[in-house]
Amino acid sequence: MQMNTNKIQINNKQFKLDDIQQILLNSELSQWEQGVYRFMLNWFDKSDFILQKTSGSTGNPKEIRLKKSAMKASAKKTLAFFNLQKGDTALLCLSIDYIAGKMMVLRALLGGLNLLIVEPNGKPEIPTQAIHFAAMVPMQVQKLIDAGYDFHNIKRLIIGGAAVVYNLQQAIEKLPVAVYASYGMTETCSHIALQRLNGPNSDAHFRLLDGVSISTNAQGCLMINAPELYPEPLQTNDLVDIISPHEFRWLGRADNVINSGGLKIFPEELELKISKLIGRECLIVSVPDKLLGQKAVLVLEGTEENPAIMLDKIKSSIGKHRTPKSVFFVEKFPRNSAMKIDRKAIMIS
Repeated sequence: MQMNTNKIQINNKQFKLDDIQQILLNSELSQWEQGVYRFMLNWFDKSDFILQKTSGSTGNPKEIRLKKSAMKASAKKTLAFFNLQKGDTALLCLSIDYIAGKMMVLRALLGGLNLLIVEPNGKPEIPTQAIHFAAMVPMQVQKLIDAGYDFHNIKRLIIGGAAVVYNLQQAIEKLPVAVYASYGMTETCSHIALQRLNGPNSDAHFRLLDGVSISTNAQGCLMINAPELYPEPLQTNDLVDIISPHEFRWLGRADNVINSGGLKIFPEELELKISKLIGRECLIVSVPDKLLGQKAVLVLEGTEENPAIMLDKIKSSIGKHRTPKSVFFVEKFPRNSAMKIDRKAIMIS
């Protein structure tokens, strides 16, 4: 694997590969910084693959082998899509433990970008200099907006790892940065589709990157055909509507579907509708019911003085049968180490 230059630019400074090895000997490096530099060394070792754990957002995390050739192809697709040039600045504020963080580093290596690295927490410290490309999860974007950051120095931002809820979407529309939602997974070396969320060129649906085609199985779950990224068609558990050969609408995970007395309820789709009505992030989960088998309930952060009024408002908009049967409150939505909401950790009693 060869990068475009024999030097690596990190935080506005040029380094050679030997320098990276010396940096790792610095005992003052934090764990997250060590991970970034170790990945750089791993990229240039003799192996043709990277060991990577999946995020665990839809099941137990598992370790898979990702071909470096596939990761390189994915990085090149993103560099081309955003027309990123040598010397442009990219921000890494995601954990290097996950594919999204690794791919940000790789895009910088292959594109000759100046990689700015900051601690990957819920509200990252954004450098003040111009940033041509950044990637974040929705929680980071929301917390930065809540803190008053206006994204004025970022030119392009991709958001992934979880759906963009209505309130965040409304806030994004006012931002000066070009914001894209991304769809992808560990197996495809990050995103295979993007959706512009704001500006005059916003998209109604996800649009596939070049070299990717899709279909669905009998259950309506997405199948991805991207030979450069994955050697064979990849069957997902994501329910979608295919709008055109190049566009699709994501409905949610098949394993999250609630069968309530024969009525199929798609939680992610229902969450979007309800969040528009109540003006806050919400979750729809199922609990056992003697009559219906399963029933959908609404889970919110914090408290509400009169949830019955809220349910009446929801019922008048979406109808009786799809309205959650009750409302539960939690102090904070549980999240995994990738900062995604962990549905399975929601305890309803």
